[in-house]
Amino acid sequence: MKSYPPKIAAKFFCIINRDEATLAALIFSYIDQSEGYIPTFEFPFVSSEDFENEPDKEIRDEHQLSRSRARKFNIKVGNTIRRLGGCEYLIVAGLTDKQLSFLTFLDDYNTIYIDNINDVDTLLNGIVAKEGYLPCKETSLIEQLNYALKKNLYLSIDNNAENVSKSFEDFPGLVVIERNNKVSSVFGILYAHSIGADVELIDTEGLNNYEIKDLIEKWKNNEPNGFNNLSAVIFPYIEHIEFNKREFATFFTDGVPYSLILKNVVPISHVHLRINPDFFIFNSIYYESYSETYSAVVFSPKAFDNEETEFVVEKLSKNNLLVKPLVDKEATYFNLDNHIQHYPFSLLHLCSHGGEVEGTRIIEKFIDSGGDEHIVEYDEIFSFGLNPIKDSHSVATKRLPRKFDGLTWGNKEFTDTSFPNYVFSEMFQSLGETKKQESSRVVNVPGSCHIKCVDSIYQAMFHYLAAMHSPVIFNNTCWSWSDVADSFLGVGARGYIGTLWDIDNTVATKSAEVFYNNIFDNTILSSLHNALEISKNTRDENIYIYWGLHFTSIVPGVSTEASSLVVFSKIIDSLEMWKTKLEKTKIPQHKKTITDIIDWLSRLLARSFKKEVMKYLDKN
Repeated sequence: MKSYPPKIAAKFFCIINRDEATLAALIFSYIDQSEGYIPTFEFPFVSSEDFENEPDKEIRDEHQLSRSRARKFNIKVGNTIRRLGGCEYLIVAGLTDKQLSFLTFLDDYNTIYIDNINDVDTLLNGIVAKEGYLPCKETSLIEQLNYALKKNLYLSIDNNAENVSKSFEDFPGLVVIERNNKVSSVFGILYAHSIGADVELIDTEGLNNYEIKDLIEKWKNNEPNGFNNLSAVIFPYIEHIEFNKREFATFFTDGVPYSLILKNVVPISHVHLRINPDFFIFNSIYYESYSETYSAVVFSPKAFDNEETEFVVEKLSKNNLLVKPLVDKEATYFNLDNHIQHYPFSLLHLCSHGGEVEGTRIIEKFIDSGGDEHIVEYDEIFSFGLNPIKDSHSVATKRLPRKFDGLTWGNKEFTDTSFPNYVFSEMFQSLGETKKQESSRVVNVPGSCHIKCVDSIYQAMFHYLAAMHSPVIFNNTCWSWSDVADSFLGVGARGYIGTLWDIDNTVATKSAEVFYNNIFDNTILSSLHNALEISKNTRDENIYIYWGLHFTSIVPGVSTEASSLVVFSKIIDSLEMWKTKLEKTKIPQHKKTITDIIDWLSRLLARSFKKEVMKYLDKN
């Protein structure tokens, strides 16, 4: 059975301050036409304005991370709106002057600037015809949005109004959203409406994903009542919902594995509220409907006597995907890193060892720009890979904070403590200065995750993914649901399957075989749901978690030759893009990085696409 994505509504394109959730709810009630999903993006916090004439972009200060994040947002959103061919109305809402200073394309479109809720009716009334108004309290705008969308009503603020019923249990799908008072939870409602699903908002203030990871680990280490303790933390927030009446459920969450607690009673997927959920939804819709690479990368250092690698390669090849096997001696750090970042693929399958790795626990002092001294405790992991072309090594260093001034990183006491915004930016810039380190010791790093290569470990510290495409990842290694998962989701994956603990190899192999036997006739979600039957009544029951949307699928190719031509053309496009970037780049280190990418892509063409290269040269 196949499901289909919503259309991308072409009339509006929205950029909204991520902290303006109430404003977003009001705006969506005015502009929704029930014609599909409205592209909506949340602008993150910015601590400084952009400066066109900075003397040196490599100079770091307290605003460096904030500015870098905002510049990347500008590029990504600008590319997205151009990819869609523009829009009739670009709505920019609730942005500060600092945020606005980073957006370079606003004059190119019919832009409507909305500062606050008082502007909405004046600027948007009548653009989309509605049946009337739904009065509600300002504090209830988000809660009432789903009802207003279903009934084609404008929301209007009336603090004496009574709430109306919001349940629509006859819809087959359910979207459950952790209410975080950010725009992400609001466009979760908009997304649910675009696919014809019902909405359930839940307040999860007491949930902490650090605690949940710890409880999963204790359960799998055979702590008495381990699963009951885990369930007791999560289940009370969802026990009122009747999931078995639905065909599927999607959770917008800050990292909670609801599928595990619900034992996958229906097909369940997740969207991460903290990791670019706006681009995640857009990419899932866009690449499902408008762009396909018809290719796959399969990685395995042959760590197991029996594994699914050959089966996966054969199954994908029979369905006319161009398969790039990185197997046995080819499963190196260098090959994996470059293919993940610069090879255009629809699907990446990983079969290897994973899980926590050994690192160093370090205590380090630093003084912030305000003159205050802080003590940071963090874990540090090193990995490296040999570049066989230039006989050099690339080194990756990952640092995971554990404590800050005696407070456990990420717990409630830590998040409730107010520190100036610049403190953590300066902290991350200063970590690793050995002269300030007090002590260190070797530890098994909690929450770490890796992919074992033949020559090293890979920590997925990359900046690009699949030559700027949005693929699906099946990471069939141990403990692969966090850390490495965050890297793939953060850079643009539209689907990610990982494991919640250390999986038995037999279960992993058989589950993958069932998954790939279903994948070309079903969605990713339903294929995984079928594969979960393999783990029933075993230690690994419900071990897989899926970050993705219910309609995401992998499409078979027409022929291997046609798929090869598609991949070749995308590599050529990528090569031209990097050459253009090289001409514009002035920073020496960036020039070196881009030159290495161009060199790798050129070698890839010469090695794997000789026939296509010759035809291309003849035409040009």
